[in-house]
Amino acid sequence: MSIHTEPQTASQSAGPFSLSISEDQRQMLEPVRRFARERLQPLLNEAATEVRRQEARQTAQQLGLASAMLSERQGGLGIQPFELCLLLEELASGPLGLAAELTISLPALALSRDHEWLCRLLPQDSEALLAGQRALPLAVAAPSPKPTFALLPRQAAGLLVLAPDGDGRWRLRWLDEVALHDLVPPSAEAQVSEGLRLVRLPPAGEIHGTGFSATLPAGACQSILVWQGLWLAGLLAGAARAATAFAFSYAQTRVAFQRPIIHHQAVALKLADMAIATDALRLQVWDVATRLARPDRLPAGHFAAMARQVMGASLEIHRHAVQVCGGHGYVEGFPPARRFQNARVLGLMLMELAQASAQEEAAFEEARGDAGVNRRVLV
Repeated sequence: MSIHTEPQTASQSAGPFSLSISEDQRQMLEPVRRFARERLQPLLNEAATEVRRQEARQTAQQLGLASAMLSERQGGLGIQPFELCLLLEELASGPLGLAAELTISLPALALSRDHEWLCRLLPQDSEALLAGQRALPLAVAAPSPKPTFALLPRQAAGLLVLAPDGDGRWRLRWLDEVALHDLVPPSAEAQVSEGLRLVRLPPAGEIHGTGFSATLPAGACQSILVWQGLWLAGLLAGAARAATAFAFSYAQTRVAFQRPIIHHQAVALKLADMAIATDALRLQVWDVATRLARPDRLPAGHFAAMARQVMGASLEIHRHAVQVCGGHGYVEGFPPARRFQNARVLGLMLMELAQASAQEEAAFEEARGDAGVNRRVLV
């Protein structure tokens, strides 16, 4: 049981949200789907060597994802958020950690559409970002005194940090490789996957940029938070879909009491719950992605609510997948266990974005209310 997208026909009426995809979108998805099937999914079923992972990184450069994220003015395709989510779902059918590593620069590329100074940080061949070379990750700093967590690949050119700057404003700062190395001691790192690490940064007030920076007015950073959130949510949606498909396949081949376990009612009900939760999760992500293309259609609190629901549903789906696989589900390196571990990290990062989004919206509404009061006093 899953959601399938079909090509648009002339009889379908154009609406704000549709499950249909055009023929151009289908052609864009096909090479990514083939890459995931031939290069990424095999890494789930074997003791993948670093050589095989590096081959996947090199092949990822040929997909043209970086060019797709750049605007038409920058020489790219300027794909919409909904299309990005479809691409991320396909890539997440393989190792989730590797999919996150390959796509970690996509939010920064999306931001370069509105912040042209970010183009100075891009390499001459932007596709090299997908090979783990000179990646441009993005982190959202928590208000002081809370620490900030960020996902970094093995080779990062630096780090973009979105941090509160007081008076309801936010500042987008660039930390180059040297500043990032000085800011993150080895004791503040934890390995997430073979090519991805989770680092702990100081509170926002102690993070200082190195050259490039931009101050954002109140309410202007929501699109940045949503782009970063859609990157995480799209990966989680794809991992949930892959976990559900794996659980169905395993239940059809695993025999207990002389019949496949999918014929046992308890297992069948759990699989049905997984399928329903997976489709609901994907719909929530697609809804926010569609609304992001029309900022006036993204209600306050909508993204934060989506992030919380996606995080909870994702963990529940992966927990069910582990349980369906029984003892095999807990084996380290087996797809359900590995996905569960990585999805938990991405889910926690998504929750931090939800909290930052809620705080930014509250500060924006408060500032707008104070401005209204001042205008009434002057009148």
